[in-house]
Amino acid sequence: MNKYLLLFIVSFLAIGLHSCGKDREDLLRGTWERVNVEDINNPYSYEWVFDLGEVTMYRRSKDNPSSVTQINHGFYLLETTPIKTTLKLIDTGNSTWNDRWDVITLNNNHLIIKLDIVGGVLYFEFVKKSSDI
Repeated sequence: MNKYLLLFIVSFLAIGLHSCGKDREDLLRGTWERVNVEDINNPYSYEWVFDLGEVTMYRRSKDNPSSVTQINHGFYLLETTPIKTTLKLIDTGNSTWNDRWDVITLNNNHLIIKLDIVGGVLYFEFVKKSSDI
């Protein structure tokens, strides 16, 4: 009897964890605007678009919002465990970013990620612009 109970619990946890990862992937998918707290007078805003394993980064002029330039492209893996969620960036044009970022917050409106680097921490905060891809 205990063997069947253990099998049931393991199966239930596996299914539950798989669905959590899928839910978080759905939350990540879309367009995110980076909150630029270090330079609020920057004439550009920066957007990251996550879609089915690909991430594309854009620079948008604040004076002319229709002026958008793609500045980077790469791939990502969203990895979810019971303890934490990480966002692995792969093959972006910025070699520092090609690493496993800790996901601090991911919900319908906010994404906060951090990366420990030599000499400090990169900490990016985003607000969701659109879920439409």
